[in-house]
Amino acid sequence: MTLSLRRPSPSSLALLAVLSMLTACDKPAPPAAPSQTHAASTPAPATSIAWREGDVEDAFAEAKESGKPILLYWGAAWCPPCNRLKATLFKDPAFIARTQQFVAVHLDGDSEGAQAWGERFGVKAYPTIIVLRTDQSEITRLAGDADNARLAEVLRVAAKSTSTAQQLLDKALHTPQQLSADDWAVLGNYAWGTDDRLVKPGDAAHVLTQLSTTAPQPALQRSFALAAISAAEHPPAASAANRALLEAVLANPAEVRTNLSPLSYVPARLITAASNDAGVRTTLSNALNQALDKVYADTSLPISDRLGTAYARIQLARLAQGQPTEAETEGPQPPLPKDVVDTVHQRVTWATDTAKTDEERQSTISTAAALLSDVGDGSGAEQLLLAELPRSRTPYYYMPELANLAEQRGDKKTALSWLKKAYDSAQGPATRVQWGVMYVNGLIRLSPDDTAGIESAATQVIGELAGQPDGYRQRTRQRFASLGTTLKTWSKQHRQEGSAVLARLQQKMHSSCNSKNASECASWLS
Repeated sequence: MTLSLRRPSPSSLALLAVLSMLTACDKPAPPAAPSQTHAASTPAPATSIAWREGDVEDAFAEAKESGKPILLYWGAAWCPPCNRLKATLFKDPAFIARTQQFVAVHLDGDSEGAQAWGERFGVKAYPTIIVLRTDQSEITRLAGDADNARLAEVLRVAAKSTSTAQQLLDKALHTPQQLSADDWAVLGNYAWGTDDRLVKPGDAAHVLTQLSTTAPQPALQRSFALAAISAAEHPPAASAANRALLEAVLANPAEVRTNLSPLSYVPARLITAASNDAGVRTTLSNALNQALDKVYADTSLPISDRLGTAYARIQLARLAQGQPTEAETEGPQPPLPKDVVDTVHQRVTWATDTAKTDEERQSTISTAAALLSDVGDGSGAEQLLLAELPRSRTPYYYMPELANLAEQRGDKKTALSWLKKAYDSAQGPATRVQWGVMYVNGLIRLSPDDTAGIESAATQVIGELAGQPDGYRQRTRQRFASLGTTLKTWSKQHRQEGSAVLARLQQKMHSSCNSKNASECASWLS
């Protein structure tokens, strides 16, 4: 998932829904009968995943020698969905047991060479879990927010798979009868939203629609169909088929759980795709909220999943008000109904009281603050974030959100102060670049006439590349590309000094970038 320091935007909510990724719809195969060997000779089960930390080359060497595939997890210390995995999936005994069939590698996005490896495998978001063959071809990418039991089952399948993800997809689209139930389990749990190489973003809706017609099980067909609606570039036209699809999913609690992300994050799109009639939309909205109320009450689910259901209540209330749900709005919106505001406050209080461990809190607090902000309680969101700073291991993660809240109330000075403090305290080379770019963007947006300040901050961010042999890669390169676009727009509005500033920054980039990246750096700001 991409980083979302502010509350999820309408476009990122759609992405989150596609990142839900479909989960296999058959029950996992029953476990094998226990061995009859004497208990004393049976080793105790592992209690944690035996991660290799960062040594990808050595891991592939071991994989070739052992014949085991690679399980590569790419994450970051501050990333909320990464911490959700640490608090849930990575502690699940069945999943841990399955990982013993792999050479497991943890690649922190701030570790040396991490961005280069991310680029090599087309990783664009934290977290990403990839299963690779010994020849480095990709078997699958796991949907980390799926059901733990199903993900353990997919690992079982992936451990013995002889097909790449591309081969499976080609068969599914052209000769689906050649696929086994295990093959569909892999496709059903593929993390479509984290991979632009297997399916191009513009093609995703079409491909997922095709899969919805060729998948062998009705529940899996419906999951692909919901993902296709979520991935569509524009909201689909209302149709009876979409209505029947949504009604069938909402009628089945297991399918609600399987498709939790689209139901939680793009419910308005699903409702409008089902009908144009106001009465029908109200009925469907009530049914969707009731289905998610049961999810919220399910104590077996992660705290963050249960809390995230509140997004649907807000979005559907805005839809009922006639407010846009897929575009950023300018100016204040009408107050939300009291019952919606009360529900959000109740669920936020429950989540923040229930989350105890560092991982649970890191995966929960930013969502809680965003929900409070969405219902108009900016003060409550600010107090929650401020209280979390001293107890968090990565307090800098919350500071840009505090800056956003200050900006919303018109306090530019405080907003910039939080952005600078966030950058100053950020840890890790890739993270420092990302937070530094946020600070420069904030200066350009909130203090565009501070030419010296903008140049000084941008120069400092460029300097982060010094001493990083593979620094100008993947997420870091993407951040600089975005910053370059913003700087060029700013310079056109400040012609007297802007061009000279850009020339000096480009020269600084040339001197800071490692020789490995010289050609790519040379094009920055060109």
